[in-house]
Amino acid sequence: MNTLRPHYYDRFKCTADKCRHSCCKGWEIDIDEDSMSLYEQYPDIKCHIKDSSFVLQGNDERCPFLNESGLCKLILKYGEDILCDICTDHPRFRNYIGDIEYLGLGMCCEAACDLILNDTVPFSLVPSGEVLFGIDKVDAYEGKVSDLVRQLYAENSTCADRVSFYLTLECLDPVWDEMLKSLLDVEVSTQARDAFIDSNSLAFRNLLKYFLYRHMGHAGFAAESVRLIAEVALSSGHDLADICRIYSAEIEYSDENADLVKERMSV
Repeated sequence: MNTLRPHYYDRFKCTADKCRHSCCKGWEIDIDEDSMSLYEQYPDIKCHIKDSSFVLQGNDERCPFLNESGLCKLILKYGEDILCDICTDHPRFRNYIGDIEYLGLGMCCEAACDLILNDTVPFSLVPSGEVLFGIDKVDAYEGKVSDLVRQLYAENSTCADRVSFYLTLECLDPVWDEMLKSLLDVEVSTQARDAFIDSNSLAFRNLLKYFLYRHMGHAGFAAESVRLIAEVALSSGHDLADICRIYSAEIEYSDENADLVKERMSV
């Protein structure tokens, strides 16, 4: 099988204890079969497993092996090879078309998010250098990013309609729910949103490329995601990178939520 990855993929590095939103908190950690067999040999690990998952602790649902300094006790004691697949891979994702595997970095990770949003190099896949899913058109477009978003997928709903739909989806973090509801209190105009997108053109251009790559050319998903993220940024006052991160965690890391968004964009 041929494997391709974005040009920035190999630059990713986990920030570990410096991370403000640890992936070792609030996430269910499922353990693959090979790792389960390995952990049978370690009583100090096995005692924290139930139903092939680590038993999370406390109100913040933290991994039992996350120490007070934000570092992994398993890595410190046994080395990185002891990690199960999900811990080794996160925040990486994989898509497949025929005999080609497309690797990527998910924006639910703040380090990946910063890397992607601030990238200044035209998108390419390594080792081949080819560009797919319409991403080349995003890099080549010389007009306003807000116009590009409109060309990718014509806007057919209002800000309030968009928010009302997203509020019907499963919510994993109450903060996301609060962000969405802030838009119902103070609806952002199309003009204000587009001005915000154009004033942050690099970040939003990179967002479009990320969504097109991760969702294999689904222009509707890319365009509507960008619109909502911009609207939430204006209404909530939260940092753009934080909104991208939580949007990815809420929508992209829930197959059901992502599928419902795509289904809506196909109507």
